[in-house]
Amino acid sequence: MPTLNPSTLLAAVVIALSACGEPKPEPAAAPGPPQPAVATNTAAKAPARPITAPPGPPQAAKDKALARFDSAAAKAQATQFRDHLAAGRKAVKAKKFPEGIKALEAALTIDPNHASALAELGWALYLSGDLAKAERATRQAITAATQERTRGAALYNLGRIHEDRGEKDEAALAYQRSLTLRPNDTVAARLTALESAGAAPAAHECDVVTYTSRPPFDLCAAFIAELPADPETFSESRCLEHETTTTEVAVDAAGTKYGGETATLITLDVGGGIQATSFGVERWLASGGAITERHLAVLFDEQWYTLALGEEYNPGVSYIGESFWVESMTAEDLVPGGRPELLLKMKWQHTDGDYGDNATEDTERTIIAVVGLDGAAPRWLGAFLNSAVDSTGPMLDDEPSEAPVTRTERAVDFRWLAASGELEIFARTGFEPSATPGRFTLGALPAACPKTLPYLH
Repeated sequence: MPTLNPSTLLAAVVIALSACGEPKPEPAAAPGPPQPAVATNTAAKAPARPITAPPGPPQAAKDKALARFDSAAAKAQATQFRDHLAAGRKAVKAKKFPEGIKALEAALTIDPNHASALAELGWALYLSGDLAKAERATRQAITAATQERTRGAALYNLGRIHEDRGEKDEAALAYQRSLTLRPNDTVAARLTALESAGAAPAAHECDVVTYTSRPPFDLCAAFIAELPADPETFSESRCLEHETTTTEVAVDAAGTKYGGETATLITLDVGGGIQATSFGVERWLASGGAITERHLAVLFDEQWYTLALGEEYNPGVSYIGESFWVESMTAEDLVPGGRPELLLKMKWQHTDGDYGDNATEDTERTIIAVVGLDGAAPRWLGAFLNSAVDSTGPMLDDEPSEAPVTRTERAVDFRWLAASGELEIFARTGFEPSATPGRFTLGALPAACPKTLPYLH
């Protein structure tokens, strides 16, 4: 997805639960980055943060796209886009890579989320020897692609980039995910060769990041402080103002004022000293626009953790808009014994106009995910698509378009079997299923976490 920019294909990390009736496992906490130097909730006198309901849904993706769409200029822009794309393809075919890259980049200034143009730019950069830029463009293509064939091709390109760097495990994972989406003999042969040489594909989208000190008040700022510097990709990272508050100011017995710190809003008090919330990090791209990443934070008394949920990409130009948000977060007893599990319901919307084909795609996904809280650290227990709605049509009504006017909806119903720690998924009457029907032990679903859903066929 990109996006679902929700940006998934599976060689996913699966964390298995123990058999029904046995105690839940106690995994060791994974090592994580050091705690940033921000205000922490360590003083006994520090005021507690209030529990706040999650923010309501953001602006709809289609409204974001329409707000930036210049319909009057779109016809001329579409012609320019097609001309740049054709020139870029011709130059790359003639091995005139600098010329081809320049033309493809010009096309992407008009339609920055065009998956095929991004994939072709990534390949041209790869052939020119610029692996760093090739990877950035290729990953953008993977996120932007809504067609499995396009995403599969871009994943193959990513595998080639990793191979050239000697990153065998990463290359094998890219090939494995590419084959999940589109069978291909060339990809299969490269994967077999890597596995014969000892490559071991391992996904990291479901990794849990551990912070080994007490939770700070401003979780988002602490998270940003640990992000690696990447000025060529991101010009700035910042927290969302509506997701922060200020702690209560009070005076202690000595007359000293305390409190007043910026604090991330907390959504859920699980009990037993555990709290949970989600926060967004707005990361402004050096190329323009922003990616807003959403993360889950789980707070224990002496340390805290973050888990990636999803993201939205809004370039600020063209007919493109995305929204990703957490609709609800509750603590539920879904596995026998131990602490309750976190149950999350999330939404991802995507609207994208294709200037090359005069077409639009509108997508909405409803995602259900579960996080276990037993043991020394939280862990993903799985995710699935509750529903998926897709529609297409022409972008400009008065221009030729081969895009049909369509609307499809897939959906499943489900029930939790808490006595055995299982989930039963079944097709909703009258709909194609949006997830694989069956009965699954939590911890052994086809998708280990939300970020791997786009890699499933």
